[in-house]
Amino acid sequence: MSDTLVVYYSRTGKTRLVAERLAGLLGADVEEIRETKSRAGAMGYLGGIKDAMFKCRARLADEHSASGRAAVVLGMPVWAASPPPAVREYLKCVDLGGCKVFAFCTYDGGGAASCLSKLAGVVGRELPATLELKKPAKDADLDAKIKDFAERIRAALK
Repeated sequence: MSDTLVVYYSRTGKTRLVAERLAGLLGADVEEIRETKSRAGAMGYLGGIKDAMFKCRARLADEHSASGRAAVVLGMPVWAASPPPAVREYLKCVDLGGCKVFAFCTYDGGGAASCLSKLAGVVGRELPATLELKKPAKDADLDAKIKDFAERIRAALK
């Protein structure tokens, strides 16, 4: 078991792509947050936006634990300038008290800074390093940005 865990929620696979690359650079374990509710297609997208805006609860498909970890990196898409309901639910279910918490978000439109600020509020403390990635699948500098983020995480853990 690695001291670092990369945990992500991804509706379309963009956040998964980043999470897997980051975990590889950090030598971290990687874990997906999954909901029991489908968010596929246009209706899943619209329902997700509504649920994020109204801070609706999500039902997670799996149990999660960060026990024994020095760091947890949360990855998520931006939904209505907010973390997705599944990420909020994860934070209600998992004790991150002994961990440093880092985060990254992927997005197509906007609201990334607001999403990360709201996430820090839910976590209850400042996040020592964050990363905002607009349209990561089309970003020619994606690998360099992920590598820089991994270095900032390593530096914060020293």
